[in-house]
Amino acid sequence: MRKKLITCTGIFIFIIFFSILSYADNKPEIFSTWEGFEPDKCASIWLIKKFIKQNAEIKFFPKGSIINKGIPFDTPDAQFRRYHNMSTYESLLKHYKIEDPKLIYIGLLIHDVEINTWGRKAYPETEKMKEAVHMIMAQSQDTKIIINKSMDYFDTLYKSIN
Repeated sequence: MRKKLITCTGIFIFIIFFSILSYADNKPEIFSTWEGFEPDKCASIWLIKKFIKQNAEIKFFPKGSIINKGIPFDTPDAQFRRYHNMSTYESLLKHYKIEDPKLIYIGLLIHDVEINTWGRKAYPETEKMKEAVHMIMAQSQDTKIIINKSMDYFDTLYKSIN
């Protein structure tokens, strides 16, 4: 009888332990940024939600405020932000060691927009991508709509890359 009780208790603890681990794995991770959009931020959100943390939740804070929740990105003090030689998107690729050639190519387009601001664009697709994202941003002020349309746009762009 005592042996059965110990076995049942062990199984119960085992189930509880793995249930907690399972919950922790599926818990949405929060990535936080300031309000406002640009191609780098739209592409970074797509990258986060599609390739880094698929159940990620994106939270927006007023521009200039201190972000005190989640993983900050695309703000001046964030780990994942634009540097003098790297876009926010590229900093995410580097940190998460993402080596998908299609994602790296999209990073080059984002780099061409964000870092090569005044120079001649290195890729003919850069202006097309920039205009498409600016059009998405101009058509709505609703954050969810902008994110959803950007997700669709970058999905299509990703699939179109050979």
